[in-house]
Amino acid sequence: MRPLDILAEVVPPPGAPSEIRTMQAHGVRGLQLSAAAPQAMSFPASRIFFRCDLFPQEFSIVVTLKVPDLPPKKNEYLLTLVAEESDALLLGLRYSPTQLHLLFLREDAAGAWQTRVSFRSAAPTDGQWHTLVLAVSGASFSLSADCGIPLHLTADVPFPATLSVRGARFFVGSRRRSKGLFTGLVRQLVLLPGSDATPRLCPSRNAQLAVLSIPRVLQALPGKPEDNEVLQYPYETDLKVTLGSRPPCTKVEDAQFWFDASRKGLYLCVGNEWVSVLAARERLDYVQQHQDLLTSSETLGIEVFRIPGVGLFAATANRKATSAIYKWTDGKFASFQSLRTHQAQSWRHFTIGRKVFLAVANFEPDEKGQEFSVIYKWSPRKLKFAPYQRIATHSARDWEAFEVHGEHFLAVANHREGDNHNIDSVIYKWNPATRLFEANQTIPTSGAYDWEFFTVGPYSFLAVANTFNGTSTRVHSRLYVWLLGAFQLFQSFPTFGAADWEVFHIGERIFLAVANSHSYDAAVQAQNGSYVLNSVIYELNLTAQAFVKFQDIPTCSALDWEFFSVGEDYFLVVANSFDGNTFLVNSIIYRWQGYEGFVAVHSLPTFGCRDWEAFNTSAGSYLIYSSAKEPLSRVLRLRTR
Repeated sequence: MRPLDILAEVVPPPGAPSEIRTMQAHGVRGLQLSAAAPQAMSFPASRIFFRCDLFPQEFSIVVTLKVPDLPPKKNEYLLTLVAEESDALLLGLRYSPTQLHLLFLREDAAGAWQTRVSFRSAAPTDGQWHTLVLAVSGASFSLSADCGIPLHLTADVPFPATLSVRGARFFVGSRRRSKGLFTGLVRQLVLLPGSDATPRLCPSRNAQLAVLSIPRVLQALPGKPEDNEVLQYPYETDLKVTLGSRPPCTKVEDAQFWFDASRKGLYLCVGNEWVSVLAARERLDYVQQHQDLLTSSETLGIEVFRIPGVGLFAATANRKATSAIYKWTDGKFASFQSLRTHQAQSWRHFTIGRKVFLAVANFEPDEKGQEFSVIYKWSPRKLKFAPYQRIATHSARDWEAFEVHGEHFLAVANHREGDNHNIDSVIYKWNPATRLFEANQTIPTSGAYDWEFFTVGPYSFLAVANTFNGTSTRVHSRLYVWLLGAFQLFQSFPTFGAADWEVFHIGERIFLAVANSHSYDAAVQAQNGSYVLNSVIYELNLTAQAFVKFQDIPTCSALDWEFFSVGEDYFLVVANSFDGNTFLVNSIIYRWQGYEGFVAVHSLPTFGCRDWEAFNTSAGSYLIYSSAKEPLSRVLRLRTR
């Protein structure tokens, strides 16, 4: 059956007076209904039920909305069907801070009473857009958010098969009275009789804004009226333009503008990035050496991060007993703090609320033979990092910090225990009560080297790079998906000494690149050529629901990939470390060229290159790489034209 666009029924024709406001939030249009009188946001049920006056027993309601931050115990109505004479509520969709309620009137020989079916946490009050699908079939009720896994309920009282809508009226955003008005924004409100609407919407490349049917006034691009006409509805947006140096881009600044007078560029905050709206197009011209960063010993990893209100930092994981943190000062990194480590492999910066943390992966035990890695916490008072929590690890190579459904996690890549490389790596979960990380799940790994977390729509993924199983580097690396409160195997990849995963997006396409470092098998005599082998880029195929090989790239014992962009161009830089004869090997920058894939454009001399990081300052864009063979890291500036 055809979808019935409820929202379109209450939107007046172009040019007609209306109290409905068209608002823009996060670059998306929606209708604010609370300013209009409840009667104005209604229409007789007979307008859409003109052949039969019985409400369908099987149906779906699709709603795309931006939920307000409601106070506790407050309820707001999204949609109601009210009998005009008796004012009885025949059907209602009501929202509270923690639940979505479906209300309906049930009648039998004993009388009539109202039944409520409630779903918890239908859409978070996070200020973002979300699309909900409520499906009803008899006593079966389900609710899915943003094309996620639906929640199913079986009610004691089924939805009535003979709910009459004769003499009834639909009200959008209210229950016919001023109390309980919906104060958020609505973009889509559709009734689909006879079936579950989920297969018509999902999968979707933008699940939060999946479309079944929306009013025409919300379909045009914001601020771009068609045929040179002015906007025909009252249109508002909380527009703000910031001048001066580069401001932060967070949820607070989302959909706001920044004008960079020095570059004569206008930028829009989208997500957590400033996107160029009006500027001369930048193109990478050449790479220039900017700074030689002397370190206390060879550096195995670098983490570049910002602390709001404090500045830009780089943490180096040094082979010997001391690692260091540097602060960007007067256009260069300057020594800021030293921290005791034990053959540190990598650092991971993350935040929980306002708390700022750094986790180091230690490869060797301390002087007492104790093997552990350390989480440090930033002290706003002392302006230093201080030890916060020690976690037992086994030759840790990497930490990955991530968030799933509002809960915070840390995954450690345990490389080996003694000579045994086939051991468990551990995922830790933050306990808000104890304010500590606690073991939550173990995953079998083989010489684990790196974790990479990413999301696709409502799904969360975690990839591990397995390097060595004790006899061979020809082992499978794994991709896990979060289901039913834990990570479960999703896909396996044949890899050769995998040392790094890098996920990146180009438009709506999603890629996953693995750095293969060494092809070795104890049964085969090692050859120099075993270090020169292909690393692989995979692309997500939504139809196959799997990552498929996109491109092979020849590399020399690759240990890291780093994705970055300059202007409208996208790049990958690989850390080539060894070709079988020398550690003096060029690392390569590849540029995205569409159908051709990634094409080599710059060759950078490096010595035992281990890690790359890309970062931006108000002065421009930079790369920094670490060397595992000399106490020197280098900062390179990306010159544009």
